Amino acid sequence: MNSTQLKYKIATDPWEYEQIHALNYRTFTEEIPQHETNQERKRIDRFNKENTYIIGLDGETVVAMIAIRSARPFSLDEKIEGLDDYLPPHDAKCEIRLLAVEKAYRESFVFFRLAEALIQYCLENGFDMAVISGVLQEQKLYKHMGFVPFGPLTGSGDAQFQPMYVTEELFQRKARAFQRVLLQNQDPISFLPGPVPMADQVKKAMGETACSHRAPVFLDQLYQLQGRLRSLTKAKHIQILLGTGTLGNDAVAAQLRTLNQRGLILVNGEFGSRLTDHAQRAGLHFSTVEIPWGESFDYEHILAEAKVCNADWIWAVHLETSTSVLQDLDQLKYIAKKTGSRLVLDCCSSLGNVPLNLQDVFLATAGSGKGIASYAGLAFVFYHHTIEISNSIPRYLDLGLYHTYDSAPFTHSSNLTRALSAAIDQWEDAKLLHRVGKLTEILIKLCREKGLTLLADAAWAPGIVTIVLPEEQRADIVGRELAKKGYLISCNSSYLIERNWVQISVMGHHKEKDLEHVTDALAVLIGKKETIA
Repeated sequence: MNSTQLKYKIATDPWEYEQIHALNYRTFTEEIPQHETNQERKRIDRFNKENTYIIGLDGETVVAMIAIRSARPFSLDEKIEGLDDYLPPHDAKCEIRLLAVEKAYRESFVFFRLAEALIQYCLENGFDMAVISGVLQEQKLYKHMGFVPFGPLTGSGDAQFQPMYVTEELFQRKARAFQRVLLQNQDPISFLPGPVPMADQVKKAMGETACSHRAPVFLDQLYQLQGRLRSLTKAKHIQILLGTGTLGNDAVAAQLRTLNQRGLILVNGEFGSRLTDHAQRAGLHFSTVEIPWGESFDYEHILAEAKVCNADWIWAVHLETSTSVLQDLDQLKYIAKKTGSRLVLDCCSSLGNVPLNLQDVFLATAGSGKGIASYAGLAFVFYHHTIEISNSIPRYLDLGLYHTYDSAPFTHSSNLTRALSAAIDQWEDAKLLHRVGKLTEILIKLCREKGLTLLADAAWAPGIVTIVLPEEQRADIVGRELAKKGYLISCNSSYLIERNWVQISVMGHHKEKDLEHVTDALAVLIGKKETIA
């Protein structure tokens, strides 16, 4: 049984309470002979109206529960005279009761998931201590969950209980321990800039039956996708190619070659360097403005260089994935207008992560596998002008073929286009543009609090953060150790290993709580923080 597939929540609905009473009966009457049997096979706890129940749901079936109450007297007050005398100093305590899990679910990590939800509830409600009557046979489990035994046993026969307590400090310590245990037994959490975490609807769409790229239903879907992407970017035209951002940039380089003009390429990271490689392979004539990786451009300097080299086009990476630096698009547009040059952009990491207005941009590229949070495999080229067929360009790279026939001139993937359509739906519903920015701010704050060194501290870009490791650490080894703990970070690219950097990306669908866990694990791993057992 996979405990991650269960839903954990506070019980609110009548049908949930009905199942709680039934589980209560099966556990504490039939299994543990603590109460008398009855024909209804239900037991309503005497503190039911005061209890808050945290439950584990498999679909619409309650398979696990735990109850919390803070009203005195506790049930333990009735069993132990002078209860408070046994307990260490604290401000506010609650009583935990009725921990029950269906037998079929006990070999999984449901106990730990319930405890995790319980810890969160107690901390949110200001309780710094909890007491419980622990079933004698389950003492090892309770101790592993952080409970400390105290006082004499209560009950008799097969229904004996050990009074136990847990403090806020132990709550916090065990919360981290639970995360380590749980992450070893579930799919890792990806903080990669690709593939990024996707919504379930996207995965479902990807698995649907494929159809021909000549079928009317496919072409209709393709046209709708083009319209949605045009709306996102304010581009007049877009072509969707079966490939990645690299293919898109090769197609752009082929178009620039047809101009037979000189250009200027801006480099402040790995993907800016790759633009120069695209340009060299296409036989383009160009100059470069290169600055140290992680730094932001001096736009006055770019303006001056564009004038000096008489640049007819300027090619830049909007969001430099390798360093987390975002270029100022308005400044680049101003420079292009001032010099009469065409602005060309690689927007592979900015599309979906930052507002993107491609008006006054001659050509721009992006892909499906990053900010839009779909599968990699679709390359986008945006533009505003008419592109003619060119026999001097390899067929697959000739944007004129796509533009002239306004369709998919070559074999395409209906699965990828359906997944992309679903991804845009989820991108809109989850408000990912806003959320990625917020999560990046939280991530940066956590990194600073935990002593992690950020590369681009002033010019951060939504979606990805680059962390500089101490000299004695190795990026690939740190990443490998984090993977063992259940977190995938970017660490294996040659440019990261060479500079001893790692990257944490929040592109796609992420949970805020996971940022605390991954930064904590990274800080512990590189020795910035003591390990808590």
